[in-house]
Amino acid sequence: MTHPSTPLSPGQPQRAADGGLPPDVESALRAADDALALRLGTVTRQEIDVRTGELRGHVVLLADAVLDHARTAAARSVRWEVDQLLASTPRDGALVFSAYQHLRDLARMLRRLADSAAEHGVTA
Repeated sequence: MTHPSTPLSPGQPQRAADGGLPPDVESALRAADDALALRLGTVTRQEIDVRTGELRGHVVLLADAVLDHARTAAARSVRWEVDQLLASTPRDGALVFSAYQHLRDLARMLRRLADSAAEHGVTA
């Protein structure tokens, strides 16, 4: 795992993979903070699943914007972590704790990606 301050991409701002505007880093950070503020026992599995979907969307957009054109070993490593995290989404029958922990893992990854995006000028 790389340190969150490790540069992930060259200093050039990048556009989203579809050629559109880059992702909104501020809203991604808000979504991550909101997810990390949730407490197990005060949130339903349905709410966890909704927030997980939202965070997955932000993670995919930021990872595409920040990591896809990077040529560093750190970026490749983080891209692998992102891919593994996205592939490990708990199934419907999984325990609420597993879904909650996955939500928190997504939020932490989103913070890392958002920090890197802000550092490299990727903003909406």
